[in-house]
Amino acid sequence: MDVLESIRKRRFHRSFTSEPVDEELLARLVWAAGRAPMGGAELVRRILVVTDPDLMRTVRQVTPSFLANSPAVIVICTDLDRAEASMGVQGRDTLSLVDAGAAAENMALAAVALGLATCFVRCANDVALQEVLDIPENVRPDILVAVGHPAPTTTAPVKNPPAVIFRNGFGKIWNPPTLPLPGTRPPATAKTDVSELFVNVLYLVASARDCIDEPLIYGPFRMIEGVSRMLEGARGDVFLSQMKAEIDGQKYSVMGDRVSFARWLDSLLRDFAAEAKRRNSPAAVPAAAVDGRGR
Repeated sequence: MDVLESIRKRRFHRSFTSEPVDEELLARLVWAAGRAPMGGAELVRRILVVTDPDLMRTVRQVTPSFLANSPAVIVICTDLDRAEASMGVQGRDTLSLVDAGAAAENMALAAVALGLATCFVRCANDVALQEVLDIPENVRPDILVAVGHPAPTTTAPVKNPPAVIFRNGFGKIWNPPTLPLPGTRPPATAKTDVSELFVNVLYLVASARDCIDEPLIYGPFRMIEGVSRMLEGARGDVFLSQMKAEIDGQKYSVMGDRVSFARWLDSLLRDFAAEAKRRNSPAAVPAAAVDGRGR
């Protein structure tokens, strides 16, 4: 099923049949949740699948908002210690919740394609749920996704009110076309002539503010990204052109392997230090004639 069709058909169900959910279907839903983004590419998400009838009954009893009679529930959790260590307080309190919502929606859309039904529940009683499901204190239950086969219903889906959509500034109402227009592109708009210097300075100022709340490791990334942007106009300098290519090829490695990222920064710094020494020597060869390794 096309993903747009899944979005169109998705609805929350609070009435399910008693038919158990097949293991393979549960595995596919968990896979879909795992495909959702995680801030900093850190493994802070924890997924708990509950199918035991006695546990399901107890979960409903300690979660007053859990009105569905689903035979299974998938609990999306966050390891708070790991989230704070990798992404700071902002990551623990905000980004991880965004990620949990993305994982839940992935499951909801996958469920439509698999012929299943879902309903989201926010547990307001973390302590009770932690006790029932043996969840450690440092792991926060974020969203409960009720899962099952939909029961026949004559109730029409509740339609969400139309979103208030702005464009190019808050308060500037945009009424998008009702139907997509495949194969067409919006007319090109003239770009405002803004100097590269201003754009780079703005990036650095905005990054400085972001670094206060972001995980510490984002600071080096933003600085090296700023270097890459400043090197856009260094095409006549062989060394700087080579360094830009290397930076652009390696800068995102911080998201996957911080140790390797640190080693790469050390290597990059050595290259720049060697180049500085060469350029400051009395018999320096013009930079345009020297490659990134001083040759």
